[in-house]
Amino acid sequence: MLAHLAFSAIAFVTKPRAFEWPNPGPLVLATLWWVLLVLYLTIMWSVSGRTLGDQVMGLRVLTLGGDRLHGVRAFLRAIVCAVFPLGLLWCAVDRRRRGVHDLIVRTQVVYDWIPHGETTTEGT
Repeated sequence: MLAHLAFSAIAFVTKPRAFEWPNPGPLVLATLWWVLLVLYLTIMWSVSGRTLGDQVMGLRVLTLGGDRLHGVRAFLRAIVCAVFPLGLLWCAVDRRRRGVHDLIVRTQVVYDWIPHGETTTEGT
Protein backbone atom coordinates (compact mmCIF):
# COMPACT_ATOMS: atom_id res chain seq x y z
CA MET A 1 0.00 0.00 0.00
CA LEU A 2 2.79 2.44 0.85
CA ALA A 3 4.54 1.54 -2.38
CA HIS A 4 1.34 2.28 -4.28
CA LEU A 5 1.00 5.66 -2.53
CA ALA A 6 4.63 6.49 -3.33
CA PHE A 7 4.11 5.52 -6.96
CA SER A 8 0.96 7.70 -7.07
CA ALA A 9 2.79 10.63 -5.49
CA ILE A 10 5.53 10.43 -8.12
CA ALA A 11 2.91 10.33 -10.88
CA PHE A 12 1.11 13.33 -9.38
CA VAL A 13 4.28 15.40 -9.03
CA THR A 14 5.45 14.69 -12.57
CA LYS A 15 2.06 15.37 -14.27
CA PRO A 16 -0.35 17.09 -11.86
CA ARG A 17 -2.89 18.24 -14.47
CA ALA A 18 -3.26 14.85 -16.10
CA PHE A 19 -3.15 12.89 -12.84
CA GLU A 20 -5.24 9.74 -12.52
CA TRP A 21 -4.74 7.10 -9.89
CA PRO A 22 -2.25 4.77 -11.51
CA ASN A 23 -2.70 1.05 -11.56
CA PRO A 24 0.85 -0.27 -11.76
CA GLY A 25 1.44 -3.96 -11.95
CA PRO A 26 2.60 -6.07 -9.03
CA LEU A 27 6.17 -6.14 -10.37
CA VAL A 28 6.39 -2.33 -10.30
CA LEU A 29 4.95 -2.18 -6.77
CA ALA A 30 7.27 -4.93 -5.53
CA THR A 31 10.28 -3.16 -7.03
CA LEU A 32 9.25 0.16 -5.50
CA TRP A 33 8.68 -1.53 -2.12
CA TRP A 34 12.16 -3.08 -2.32
CA VAL A 35 13.77 0.27 -3.17
CA LEU A 36 11.94 1.99 -0.30
CA LEU A 37 13.07 -0.77 2.08
CA VAL A 38 16.71 -0.34 1.06
CA LEU A 39 16.45 3.45 1.42
CA TYR A 40 14.81 3.17 4.84
CA LEU A 41 17.40 0.73 6.18
CA THR A 42 20.31 2.70 4.73
CA ILE A 43 19.15 6.02 6.17
CA MET A 44 18.29 4.65 9.60
CA TRP A 45 21.51 2.64 10.00
CA SER A 46 23.74 5.46 8.79
CA VAL A 47 22.04 8.19 10.85
CA SER A 48 21.35 6.50 14.19
CA GLY A 49 22.57 2.91 13.84
CA ARG A 50 19.07 1.56 14.45
CA THR A 51 15.73 1.13 12.79
CA LEU A 52 12.48 1.68 14.66
CA GLY A 53 12.38 -2.02 15.53
CA ASP A 54 15.98 -1.87 16.77
CA GLN A 55 15.00 1.08 18.95
CA VAL A 56 12.17 -0.89 20.54
CA MET A 57 14.41 -3.90 21.17
CA GLY A 58 17.39 -1.86 22.38
CA LEU A 59 19.71 -2.84 19.55
CA ARG A 60 22.27 -0.89 17.53
CA VAL A 61 24.18 -1.84 14.39
CA LEU A 62 27.92 -1.09 14.49
CA THR A 63 31.04 -2.03 12.59
CA LEU A 64 33.18 -4.82 14.02
CA GLY A 65 35.42 -2.10 15.46
CA GLY A 66 32.49 -0.60 17.35
CA ASP A 67 32.06 2.44 15.10
CA ARG A 68 28.84 3.77 13.60
CA LEU A 69 27.96 2.58 10.11
CA HIS A 70 28.47 5.14 7.37
CA GLY A 71 26.58 5.45 4.10
CA VAL A 72 28.30 2.86 1.92
CA ARG A 73 28.43 0.09 4.53
CA ALA A 74 24.85 0.79 5.62
CA PHE A 75 23.76 0.67 1.97
CA LEU A 76 25.56 -2.63 1.34
CA ARG A 77 24.05 -4.15 4.50
CA ALA A 78 20.58 -2.98 3.41
CA ILE A 79 21.05 -4.51 -0.05
CA VAL A 80 22.12 -7.87 1.39
CA CYS A 81 19.21 -7.85 3.87
CA ALA A 82 16.71 -7.00 1.13
CA VAL A 83 18.07 -9.53 -1.39
CA PHE A 84 18.55 -12.39 1.06
CA PRO A 85 16.23 -11.96 4.07
CA LEU A 86 16.58 -15.63 5.03
CA GLY A 87 20.18 -14.80 5.92
CA LEU A 88 18.82 -13.58 9.24
CA LEU A 89 18.29 -17.21 10.22
CA TRP A 90 22.06 -17.69 10.37
CA CYS A 91 21.90 -15.85 13.72
CA ALA A 92 20.52 -19.04 15.27
CA VAL A 93 23.62 -21.00 14.20
CA ASP A 94 26.44 -18.47 14.61
CA ARG A 95 27.90 -18.42 18.12
CA ARG A 96 28.27 -14.62 17.98
CA ARG A 97 24.68 -14.28 16.72
CA ARG A 98 25.59 -12.62 13.42
CA GLY A 99 23.50 -13.00 10.30
CA VAL A 100 24.82 -13.56 6.78
CA HIS A 101 24.61 -9.82 6.11
CA ASP A 102 26.79 -9.15 9.18
CA LEU A 103 29.39 -11.64 7.96
CA ILE A 104 29.47 -10.16 4.46
CA VAL A 105 29.56 -6.48 5.43
CA ARG A 106 31.52 -7.01 8.69
CA THR A 107 28.98 -5.53 11.10
CA GLN A 108 27.62 -6.50 14.48
CA VAL A 109 24.43 -5.87 16.43
CA VAL A 110 24.89 -4.91 20.06
CA TYR A 111 22.53 -4.30 22.95
CA ASP A 112 22.44 -0.56 23.58
CA TRP A 113 19.54 0.14 25.88
CA ILE A 114 19.21 1.13 29.50
CA PRO A 115 15.69 0.52 30.84
CA HIS A 116 13.85 3.49 32.35
CA GLY A 117 14.40 3.93 36.05
CA GLU A 118 17.79 2.25 36.08
CA THR A 119 20.57 4.64 36.96
CA THR A 120 24.22 4.17 37.65
CA THR A 121 25.75 5.76 40.70
CA GLU A 122 29.40 5.75 41.59
CA GLY A 123 30.69 5.67 45.13
CA THR A 124 27.50 4.49 46.86
